[in-house]
Amino acid sequence: MKELRRNMRLIGMLVVVTFVGLSAWFALTVFEQGSIWASNSYNTRLTATGAQRGDITDRDGITLATSENGERVYLEDTAVRRALAVTVGDTSGMSGTGVEGYYSAQLLDISGSLLERLSALFNGTPRKGSSIELTIDAQLTAYISSIFPKGYRGAVCVLNYSTGEVLAMVSLPDYDPYAAGQDSVEDTAYLNRCLQGLYTPGSVFKIVTLASALEHDPSVVNQTFICSGSWAYEGGSIVCAGRTAHGTIDLETAFKKSCNVTFGKLAYQLGLSRLRETAEALGFNENLKLGDFAVYNSQFPTGMENMSDLVWAGIGQGTVLTTPMHMAMITSAVANDGVMMKPWLVRRITSSTVSVSHVGAPEAWRTLMRADTARTIEQYMYAAVESGTATRAQIDGYAVCGKTGSAEISDDKSVETHSWYTGYIDDPAHPYAIAVVVEQGGAGSRMASELASSALSKAIQLVG
Repeated sequence: MKELRRNMRLIGMLVVVTFVGLSAWFALTVFEQGSIWASNSYNTRLTATGAQRGDITDRDGITLATSENGERVYLEDTAVRRALAVTVGDTSGMSGTGVEGYYSAQLLDISGSLLERLSALFNGTPRKGSSIELTIDAQLTAYISSIFPKGYRGAVCVLNYSTGEVLAMVSLPDYDPYAAGQDSVEDTAYLNRCLQGLYTPGSVFKIVTLASALEHDPSVVNQTFICSGSWAYEGGSIVCAGRTAHGTIDLETAFKKSCNVTFGKLAYQLGLSRLRETAEALGFNENLKLGDFAVYNSQFPTGMENMSDLVWAGIGQGTVLTTPMHMAMITSAVANDGVMMKPWLVRRITSSTVSVSHVGAPEAWRTLMRADTARTIEQYMYAAVESGTATRAQIDGYAVCGKTGSAEISDDKSVETHSWYTGYIDDPAHPYAIAVVVEQGGAGSRMASELASSALSKAIQLVG
């Protein structure tokens, strides 16, 4: 009998522990995923609240979405409307990153206070959800979309590297929110390539490899390398673009000329553990929870089968993948003395009773690298724009720092490379960073560099 009671007590304790554990798990899941559940287009509460959606405006007060007579109304200009579609979203929930879906709870006042609901009830006025002001500049976004190479796909992200504000997100192909869910819309148009497009980075990843070398051995800046246009190592070989022989060069020259041989040797010199350590410190292999939006995980291999894997990873090839937003974030940290500001999209949320429930603000998210490491990378990126591979990114009257990349996406070179550029304006009055990828835009990154120059020039004009 005593043994039976003891077993019953043990079972009772296990039931209690299990219940407490499940309750804690449920609470944590609701805390982390509640807003996502609330904003899901299949949530029937979205259409049963009796409220009209609040307005969405850009940083200058331009209305991007509003409600009229129970209908959702977007910008009249079709080209501008389409350019902003992946940012603003649609009421069908086709864009997984759009504000319409991500902030449905606020736009429909699901999360509104009881006082506000009672006030609307007694006044007999139709209840309207909260309005959201974004950091986005609609004119800048539309301009970038208009100059993107015709017939090509890709993405452009523009950030304020001092504050973390997202100024523009362009993803092509685009779609019309009025046509969301219709068969006429190409499926990949709903993909926000800035946040969800995982691309082989090519030589823009050399920023990461350089950061790793500087963080682990600052004296590497005094090292010289020999490039004969190719390098045969155990198990394979690596070549520079056009098999250009750069000769005996220092690290800065190797960076500005984007020497594959040097950076392959540098990766081998670092070793997998050090290079991976730096990549992960910069956000690779991490779920980047940013609050206003989510970014797909950039990937750096955790295990490598041979030397080739390491060498090719050092120049951003192989199985390395990243999003344009993540590259813009890393570039912003370089511009900001190694400190990454948390990217944010929502400046203000205001209820229908004009009470402000949220105000966005700059937030230093993490330190990615030492300040002296960032300054050295900045020096090398400036050299790349002044007299290296990124001269097309120059802007008259401004110091521009940048890095190009030509990402190979086929083993036999039968498909054109992706054209990459990431960089920024080195000017506290115009602290703008950018990442551009033009899918199959070709080697040399001409398309991406020229687009970046025009986009940042327009940012200076429009944002100030």
